[in-house]
Amino acid sequence: MARPAKSAAVTVKHLTADERSARLAGEKKLKGAGGRPKPPKHLSAEQRKIFSAVVKQLSEADILCALDSAILAQYAIAKDMLRLMDEEIARDPELLASAQYMSSRKQYMSDFFRCTNELCLSPQSRAKMANMAMNSAQADPLLEALRSIPEEAAEETASDDFDSVPDDLTVEITDEFTEVEE
Repeated sequence: MARPAKSAAVTVKHLTADERSARLAGEKKLKGAGGRPKPPKHLSAEQRKIFSAVVKQLSEADILCALDSAILAQYAIAKDMLRLMDEEIARDPELLASAQYMSSRKQYMSDFFRCTNELCLSPQSRAKMANMAMNSAQADPLLEALRSIPEEAAEETASDDFDSVPDDLTVEITDEFTEVEE
């Protein structure tokens, strides 16, 4: 299974400056012109607070755009519903024995954790993003060494390799197949 794509700003993949700037420009273009995400109208007042708090907290990271409203709304709904369900369980512990109730809670918990990872809200996902950003900012010693070789020296080295190949070297390709006995 392929790994999910990451933003060019935090990828550890070695990209040239041109590749990195092209990917960043493409990502910026895909963010659209909508600006910050706005909470959908169907959210309750509490869910809107959760939505706005996440947008405020992630605004500095500059990873959200208007297109992220749906995932943020789903996160706010899941978090709010888990809060409500936990309050109900605190009032009526017998709900813990209800398979249907606990199944619903498990589904909201699953949605919550999925959205948490998608939005980089868990300590693990934030640490992973920070590590990727740090690694991408560090210079690769091998690439730096290769970049420091003057172009003239690199051309001389490349042409030296081909001088040792004879000019009259020919290869004959036939349709015949011969077996080699061992």
